[in-house]
Amino acid sequence: MNLSSYAALAVRLANSAAHAPGEPDPLGSPAECAGALGDCLAGPVTRRDLDVLRYVRAEFTAIFDAAARGDDQDAMARLNALLVQFPIQPEMTDHDQARWHVHLASQGSVGDRFAAGAIIGVALTVSGLGVSRLGVCAIASCPQVFIDASPGKSRRYCAEHAAARGNVSTLRREPTGLQPQSPAGQAKEVPGRATSAAS
Repeated sequence: MNLSSYAALAVRLANSAAHAPGEPDPLGSPAECAGALGDCLAGPVTRRDLDVLRYVRAEFTAIFDAAARGDDQDAMARLNALLVQFPIQPEMTDHDQARWHVHLASQGSVGDRFAAGAIIGVALTVSGLGVSRLGVCAIASCPQVFIDASPGKSRRYCAEHAAARGNVSTLRREPTGLQPQSPAGQAKEVPGRATSAAS
């Protein structure tokens, strides 16, 4: 698997902060987290995993926000901090009769593995495409993020609003009902972090 494909995990995690008023936070409980991200989590989710995922979600939100406003230094300082906190350990594997390729070693907790994969995915994407490819939806009422992999670097909207891009003025006047539930935090330490992580 191309490790840069793990960047989709970062987008998915960051966008879990945007949900309709009155709806539970997808990272509010182990059951809600399993329902929202269970297809890419290997194992049961603990309260510590939720703390780790909420912390990393806030950092990804801050990284995408900084990149969208052109503050590459802030975005990359935050990403570098995450790379230190969640080191990865690659390994060669040939599972499912595929040719040998690089995977992330399955070490650490569920939250640590998810975080490490998402972090290295964003790092490799930025290395290949540039910081400016990390974006926030151009619709003012929408906080969702995206990675612009378009050839002409022309994407301006999240997946939810991509089809509605021709009617931006109307959408700006009519809120989508989505609100960010996790502000871009400035936390320096991962809650409950005791060991290094790898995915």
